[in-house]
Amino acid sequence: MCKQHDSMKLKLYEIALDTRNFEISLFWQRSNYFLALNTATAVGFFLKATETYQIWLGIFGLLVSILWVAINCGSKFWQSRWEMRLKIAEDNLDEKIDYFSADWETIQKDVKDSIDFSNHGCIRNIFDKLVLAKPSVSFVMTLLSVLFVLFWATLIIISRCL
Repeated sequence: MCKQHDSMKLKLYEIALDTRNFEISLFWQRSNYFLALNTATAVGFFLKATETYQIWLGIFGLLVSILWVAINCGSKFWQSRWEMRLKIAEDNLDEKIDYFSADWETIQKDVKDSIDFSNHGCIRNIFDKLVLAKPSVSFVMTLLSVLFVLFWATLIIISRCL
């Protein structure tokens, strides 16, 4: 009974890990789609000569960008949810895995030890320091989608004023 219970806990951990990885994959697929759609819309905006097309393309680009921000936030919500489930599952496993349940100090030490393993030059050392700052890739991509919202809003205002 005990082995079966442990096996079930491990299986649940694997399901949570697969789901978390799936959510990350979906995040990037969706972001790539919205980035391509925004780029195509911007090309149309700048190539179209008539004001009518520009304003409609600008409004469309703005709406697409707002949806992109919302999709990014929703994706991050589910990724965070599954990462928390993984942390809880790790805490309940008999063996200490410590992938998602590791404290911040352990995570920093792991990354620093990995970086220190190689002897890098001056420019690479700057990059290493940026890596240790742990920028969030999902936050940066969401920030890009917010910048597209501002980009389209600015273009709409400029095109209406000119």
